[in-house]
Amino acid sequence: MEDEPPMLHRLKSILRPSRPNAAKQWPHSTDLIPWFDHADAMEQLQQRHAQGRYNDEEAALLQQWITEGYVILPNQVTGKEIDAMNDEVTAVWEKETPLEGLQIEGVRRNESDPFGMSHEALLQIPLQQRLAMREEQRWRIHGFHLHSDNARAVFQNKGIQDLCSMIFDCEALPHYSINFMYGSLQELHQDTCVFHVHPRNYLIGAWLACEDVNPDSGPLVYYPGSHRTELFEAFDNYPQTNLRTCSTEDITNYYAHVEQQAARFERKQFLAKKGDVLLWHGMLIHGGSPIKQPELTRKSHVTHYIPQNMDKSTRVVGPFNWG
Repeated sequence: MEDEPPMLHRLKSILRPSRPNAAKQWPHSTDLIPWFDHADAMEQLQQRHAQGRYNDEEAALLQQWITEGYVILPNQVTGKEIDAMNDEVTAVWEKETPLEGLQIEGVRRNESDPFGMSHEALLQIPLQQRLAMREEQRWRIHGFHLHSDNARAVFQNKGIQDLCSMIFDCEALPHYSINFMYGSLQELHQDTCVFHVHPRNYLIGAWLACEDVNPDSGPLVYYPGSHRTELFEAFDNYPQTNLRTCSTEDITNYYAHVEQQAARFERKQFLAKKGDVLLWHGMLIHGGSPIKQPELTRKSHVTHYIPQNMDKSTRVVGPFNWG
């Protein structure tokens, strides 16, 4: 899941070092993983194509998904829908009445303050200072679709949902939206390792460009084919064990592991046009590239898709490193 850079970095200094003691043991079997991760996925695809289940364009998309772990959907969301959502995100900082339950992450009033505050707390800050914080800090909003009809329309985009359902071969449901204003600078990671999904790999990330992406704004980077790498060995009871529940030592070792794995693959930047969407496999290595011009925005919206009843976040046990 693409996120604000310092977030996981800062977590490393505050994480609880112990592992859970009373965790359920989760079954692991190649029979449980999605069809596209099976050894015979290409054969399955060819058979389905021959049977008429997919047209030529869909078969080509699925072939790329199997081999490279991502697909790009050009001009998938209209500029009108994006502009309406962007305007509401910007207006959050100027409202007079707080949106109940809304949290602004990655923002703080003073350098000594912890990052993140409620919308109610934000509105207690004088307007001009708020606007300066909006322009100068690397903030993001989780779950804005719960507060905005326009964000909800993007979150529930039928075309994206239908494509994710076709990839899964079962209904995909949108989860956990994030709106960004700037590049994330996030370390390389795999979304599987911050979600609790079982069976494994029933997870698709969808990154929407909410403006044309400038190469100096810190574009999203990704490594085609890296979805075929093995899950980090310390996460041996996934979805119980992942970055949200592991020790500080495992956090450090995980990021070293991902860097080593990424070096085996070609690095690509997503220099998207407004309305383009990148769909990626939960195990695809990706992150935020360096920001060369800090004043440049990189407005974006991220949603993750998971089939019904496969998000197990309420069934894992703590202690938790965040959330």
